[in-house]
Amino acid sequence: MPESIGKILKRIRESKRFSIEEVSERSRIPKNIVFIIEEDRLSEINSGFYAKSFIKTYAAFLGALDESGIKEYLAMGRKKQETVSMPIAAPPQIDFSAIAKYKKQALAIVIGIFVFWVLSLAIGRVVKFIKSAPAKKQMKSAVVKAVVKKGTPKNKKAEKSDSIELEVSALGNTWLQVTIDGDIVFTGSFKKGSNDTWKAKKEIKLEAGNSGVVKININGKPAGFSGKKGEKKEITITKDGIK
Repeated sequence: MPESIGKILKRIRESKRFSIEEVSERSRIPKNIVFIIEEDRLSEINSGFYAKSFIKTYAAFLGALDESGIKEYLAMGRKKQETVSMPIAAPPQIDFSAIAKYKKQALAIVIGIFVFWVLSLAIGRVVKFIKSAPAKKQMKSAVVKAVVKKGTPKNKKAEKSDSIELEVSALGNTWLQVTIDGDIVFTGSFKKGSNDTWKAKKEIKLEAGNSGVVKININGKPAGFSGKKGEKKEITITKDGIK
């Protein structure tokens, strides 16, 4: 019966008087691997490649590469001593046919999501425009009404009917008396350069001793006070005008 790999290497090691510790230290093969090889327990080495590499290193260290059993093992493999290493699990197979089968459905879903997003964006803008339109219309209407109210003669007439405003200025010295709705509010000297304003609800009576130097504005508009210098004159101003 031919001698096993482990027995060959052990026999040669012992003939050269090497301990297992010496072999491990000098060949850099782990001590437990040396034991495994010499006891022909190669099945405990998970990889056949590593087992063959350890045996080659061990045999080279002992100078036993030319031994028939070693040479045959290294040339042809582990034969009976080498156990079948654990098979490497095959990578999971991807079923491309299933992917191709659902490709159209997936594409349809993506397109549907995109269309939904575009429609949502468009609807949001339309809603925003509709909400803002009445506000803009109301604002425009308010502006137009304000302009009309400000510039309409009818409103001016209403303002005129609310009160009477009299502004008096003097180009020279004069005696002056102002009566508002039956009450005398001013009487006395009105000097050159003086300027004053009075308001009434119904009427204003104005008397001037030197009417030629008096200028008046009624409700912001110049009004005639056709007196002469040194001439006394009296006028009554109502909502309908000068009497």
